[in-house]
Amino acid sequence: MKIKIIAFLCLLISTNLPAQTVLDIDTAVARALDSNLSLQRSQIDLNAAARRQDRALNGLIPAVSAGASLSRPTAIISDILPQQNVWTPGFNFSASLNISPAIFANVKQTRAEWESGLLSYESARIEIEYQVRRLYYQILLLKANTKLAEQGIVSSQNRYDQTLALVNAGRASTLDEVSARLDLQTQRTNAQNANAAYQNALDNFKYILMIPVTEDIVLLGDLMLVEIDDSININTNINRSGSESMQMSSLRHSLALVEAQLNSARLRTYSPTLSLGFNNNFSYIDAASEWRDQGQFSISLSFRLDNYLPWSSSGDQIDTLNDTISKQQIQLAEAGINHQNNVQRLLREISRLGESIDNLLLNISLAEENIRMSEEAYGRGVIDLQSLNSTTDNLRTAQNRLLSEHFNLISAILELERELGLPFGSIAGGN
Repeated sequence: MKIKIIAFLCLLISTNLPAQTVLDIDTAVARALDSNLSLQRSQIDLNAAARRQDRALNGLIPAVSAGASLSRPTAIISDILPQQNVWTPGFNFSASLNISPAIFANVKQTRAEWESGLLSYESARIEIEYQVRRLYYQILLLKANTKLAEQGIVSSQNRYDQTLALVNAGRASTLDEVSARLDLQTQRTNAQNANAAYQNALDNFKYILMIPVTEDIVLLGDLMLVEIDDSININTNINRSGSESMQMSSLRHSLALVEAQLNSARLRTYSPTLSLGFNNNFSYIDAASEWRDQGQFSISLSFRLDNYLPWSSSGDQIDTLNDTISKQQIQLAEAGINHQNNVQRLLREISRLGESIDNLLLNISLAEENIRMSEEAYGRGVIDLQSLNSTTDNLRTAQNRLLSEHFNLISAILELERELGLPFGSIAGGN
């Protein structure tokens, strides 16, 4: 009986425990891409564009119709002859086909629409992956800040205890005790703020990945352990030649789409239409007791002469498409210049952040040595508490800056990978 009660209690406790999801960065990206609703809508649009492309040649399928009839003559003024007063059955069949060069231009246009939709989908996918990766590293930064703030509480608590002992021994003033208590309370407040920022970022991350807000998630990795490729400049120089941003690719495909629309509009406006037709009527002649077959085949070639007028609506559409092409060519040239500027800016930023991190590492080593010496001096009563707090503040400032600069470096590298069209993680590796 006791075993059953214990088993029941264990089951009850386990069912009340919140679900926990453990994610690394690649798993988080995959889950975000699978669950993103905006990307699912883009996929529907892409499937529709592919379907239109597959059915682009449907214009070459003839229009076919068939029908049946049953007729009987009627008269209002004169009588109907006996041989005419019968029901006459009939059948008809017709087929027609309009052939124009615009049909084949429409095939190219639907192809360009599908390629443009495919690029739009890929652009949306890349943007989602970029946002997820950057937020993932930002959460690691906030997690590290939280740990740093908790370590600050421990250090402040130790200094407060030490100060209290010095006050009781008459070797420190009451003001030192108040100052140490204030520093401890400040560190606790900082830890609460850091933890709140960390939890808020986690909730936002859950929303992007469509994870219930009540579910706990654990992100694997450590921000300071992310591997940065030492050959950044080499990789960049190799991939910079001939590279183009996603914006440039999108504009290039958009330009190709408008050019296909222009070609299709020109062919619809100025090319003739070849019409093929066939129809046949079958009717039963009761007097002759036989079926009669009456049919014909027709071929015609037609032009829309009004389309050749300069003020026609078709001509106006062609002029509008020409204007659109000119504007998009200018936008493409501007995007190329902006792409080169972004690459140069990011390279300079990455170089600056690398030097800043090296300097901060030296500052942290120096600050840690100063704290060790200051703590020994404070224990001997050589320096006051304010001097000791100043050295610890310098260390925490350097540590926070190091974490922030490391995150800024990873963010700049992610942006550079996106700008150059490199796979994410090819420069900034995982943990």
